[in-house]
Amino acid sequence: MGNEKLEEQCLFEIKSGMYGDPLTAKGTVSSEGLRTIYNWTEKHSEDEKETHFVLTLIKEESKAIVVRNGDVTSRMVFEAGNKTTNSMKTAFGIIDVVIDTDYINFPGGLIDGAEISYTLDPDSGDPIRNIFSIKRLLQNEEI
Repeated sequence: MGNEKLEEQCLFEIKSGMYGDPLTAKGTVSSEGLRTIYNWTEKHSEDEKETHFVLTLIKEESKAIVVRNGDVTSRMVFEAGNKTTNSMKTAFGIIDVVIDTDYINFPGGLIDGAEISYTLDPDSGDPIRNIFSIKRLLQNEEI
């Protein structure tokens, strides 16, 4: 087992306090060394453009990095037990946020997905607590 990259197409269930109902999205999951990388695209309404996400989990560093490209563009770093400063580019300008990550559950064992618990503290308002999770629903060459 070297650093070979394995990529599979699959269907994800994504849950977030920011969404309400769970979202189902097509995407890919790949492993590169000790990293697990999830790629998917979301569209919540007709008037919203598609948003592309890449979530990279780095277990040995207790870190997750989420890159988002769409109506909002951002690169958010989550480090278990630490606060990180990030920024989001929105239609209203750039919003700086501090992310205080409680924990990150990494894939492994019975978990075919990941969960991140954090508080997002925008420079403009009240902190928002959230738990984000992504779970692989199935593997299928025909997706």
